[in-house]
Amino acid sequence: MLGVIDETRIAIEFEYLVRGLKAVIDGEYFRLRDQGAQPLSRYDVVKDVGRLERFSADDRADVGYAVVLSNDPQVWSPGRAGSIDEAFRMHDGATLSGTIRWAPHAGSGTTRGREKAIVLRGTYSVGWLSYPSTNADLRTACKYLIVTVGA
Repeated sequence: MLGVIDETRIAIEFEYLVRGLKAVIDGEYFRLRDQGAQPLSRYDVVKDVGRLERFSADDRADVGYAVVLSNDPQVWSPGRAGSIDEAFRMHDGATLSGTIRWAPHAGSGTTRGREKAIVLRGTYSVGWLSYPSTNADLRTACKYLIVTVGA
């Protein structure tokens, strides 16, 4: 998404990474389908950051924001060493920079359509924040991440 606020050109990439959830909040029923496939979701977020860098480099945006909202702790957890998507991990304290690619043992079925390594020009520190909610269960279960590119 591209927009202009106070003459600043802004690009936004948004990812909503969900695990299954059924809940009633203030009388309204919510049902989220489980996405699973966290490795692919992590790849897509890093790809979004790379796209925002290109918007900035091509002078199409002054600043970019990759916004991720998730209720899936696997998205923001460090995971285990040696996983196929270890380079794409987005836990608190992680850094995204340089050439990011799948581990050599990642299967072609998993990486299909996402084979290319992603090269980031910048260095981005990851820090998740709790998503504000009036529902105590959702407040502890939802987090968001904003990666700022440029500016």
